[in-house]
Amino acid sequence: MEASVNCLTYDEAIIAQQDRIQQEIAGHTPLLSDRLDLSVLYQEYAADDQIYQDKIKDLHRRYTYIRRTRPDGNCFYRAFGYSYLEALLDGGSELER
Repeated sequence: MEASVNCLTYDEAIIAQQDRIQQEIAGHTPLLSDRLDLSVLYQEYAADDQIYQDKIKDLHRRYTYIRRTRPDGNCFYRAFGYSYLEALLDGGSELER
């Protein structure tokens, strides 16, 4: 019985640590950033890393900005939903549909 109590305490400690990490991330990382120019990516990746530089150039041909999302496990859904709503607000064929 003592082993199950120790296991429960260990599990509770893990959950508490995860909660503290999530609170720390939430304290300084917004759910979604403002629009950022794609040039910020050039600064984040080494200039001599040609593969990443080429990928950033390709992104720059297709898009004008990026938004960062909080890395909390829901970032894909948040980014997709926000992008979709933003596209609806800009008008276009999807809004008419």
